[in-house]
Amino acid sequence: MLLKFKRKFLLVNAVIILGYATGLHADECGVLRYLANKSNGVAITGNTCGVIDDIALGSEFNLKPGARLWFKSQTGIDAKKMQGICQNRSPDPINISVNSGKLPWIKPSDLVLCDSWTDNKMNCRTSKNGQNALSCIIAAISSESGAKMPERTTSVRMRSITTPGEADKSELLQSGVETEKEQIVLAMQPDIGLCKAINPTNTPIKITWLVEKNGQVNTIIPTTNGSSMQSNTDKQLIDCLTAVIRDFTYPLASEAVWLSHQF
Repeated sequence: MLLKFKRKFLLVNAVIILGYATGLHADECGVLRYLANKSNGVAITGNTCGVIDDIALGSEFNLKPGARLWFKSQTGIDAKKMQGICQNRSPDPINISVNSGKLPWIKPSDLVLCDSWTDNKMNCRTSKNGQNALSCIIAAISSESGAKMPERTTSVRMRSITTPGEADKSELLQSGVETEKEQIVLAMQPDIGLCKAINPTNTPIKITWLVEKNGQVNTIIPTTNGSSMQSNTDKQLIDCLTAVIRDFTYPLASEAVWLSHQF
């Protein structure tokens, strides 16, 4: 009788411990969301979450030279929706750990010469007088900062923009509603702002891109001040803007449309 009681007692305790561990694991998961489509050269190690884009405490981002990490916060009860970028500017790989469930969430694992986070910005150097090795910026995603885009239906109208050597493309119709290029760029603004903040340059950058009928973008043509010569910062900015343009959710249409904008 006593043996049966002990077995039941142990079983109940095992269930309680297992439930506690499961709850703890659930709390640790989803601290951040990894935005793979807008990142490049990033690998993730130590992530215990079941969903690959959900990042748990204790995970580590491994950034190759020149890599860009893009992430956003998960929805919190008392937290704003935030997103951030880290750019590896060094010729060496850099590891960034997810060491906290609160802003700023991340910390470089192998760089010690890092400024403290100020206005949600941080920079790290490889040596005291060395060049910037890592830059990170985090910003709030304001629900009012972007334009409201129409639903992805096949009847959306987008005004075509002529590109050099191209004829005007056909207009796309939806109940006389026109989605202007400015609306699209405005809707991209939170992401564009982060790209420009982490890659500051005075070089005017014009990008022309083709939105296919299925809403995908496969053709992107960047130019810098009418020249093909680009600084390293310009290249990183163009790469960042290109990722934003590709990842954006465009309305579906009956014809492909060219868009162009100077960022």
